[in-house]
Amino acid sequence: MRILTFCATALLFTLFFGEEAQARRGGGVWGTSEQMSLIAQTDIEDNAGQKLALCHLTEKTHIIFAGIWRSSKGYVLAPNGCDSDSYYALSADKLELGKQLGDFPSDLPDQPAMSRDDMISGFWGLAAIAGLLIVAGIKMAGRSARKTQRHAEMGSVPPAALQVMDAMCHAAKSDGKLDPSEVTMMADIAKQITGATFEEDRIRRMFDMAEAKPTDAQFAAFGRGLTSDQKRLVMQAALMVAGADGHLDQKETVFVQKLARGLCISADEVKAMFQSMTAKTA
Repeated sequence: MRILTFCATALLFTLFFGEEAQARRGGGVWGTSEQMSLIAQTDIEDNAGQKLALCHLTEKTHIIFAGIWRSSKGYVLAPNGCDSDSYYALSADKLELGKQLGDFPSDLPDQPAMSRDDMISGFWGLAAIAGLLIVAGIKMAGRSARKTQRHAEMGSVPPAALQVMDAMCHAAKSDGKLDPSEVTMMADIAKQITGATFEEDRIRRMFDMAEAKPTDAQFAAFGRGLTSDQKRLVMQAALMVAGADGHLDQKETVFVQKLARGLCISADEVKAMFQSMTAKTA
């Protein structure tokens, strides 16, 4: 029996301790890294006399340390309870031999299962990205629905007039409130460019469906497909509504600056427009 045990031990050393591998440690914005989790301690020792543990080796892909994917690479043996940078690979034959010799549990599955912690750390980044995409999709759908409703309130008007009125609604929304002077100004401009009468309730519905914080893409859309003169008309209408009370507050100023960039109109030209408008009303 001692001879059999000795032979088995010699065979284990021959099979288990091939070339020692180093676990990869990925860094940077994007990369992959190998990690080990403890399955069971064993009485197997390496050539240095260190006891080895049975571990599950996994590979994680990450973006800025957020795991977006984890895959199983099978069983390995590693020192220090799997808290190590090196390991010994275990083939199916080695695994089966270890079961027969009693070094591994006899009911050990051929492939290790991913633990809950492995799943969480390996996929939470992917879940976060998916969540952000869902939130962004919901926001986009909401903006699209509000735009459809807003344009429906404006009626069947030429594209240029529609964009002028859309810009006015957002200019009024920029400070978060709709003043009586803004209602009067919007109704007057809408009448001039469409020939239709816009009641206060209708204007308030358009205001309610405007975006409080338009995106850069929306600012650019206010001038999409328009000529330079039509873009200036959009800018003038927005200035008249934002400055209907005689001045621009900080939020209205930020809106005007972003609209100017979206329409590709210089700051000097916008300033000249506003000065001309205030001079006429003085």
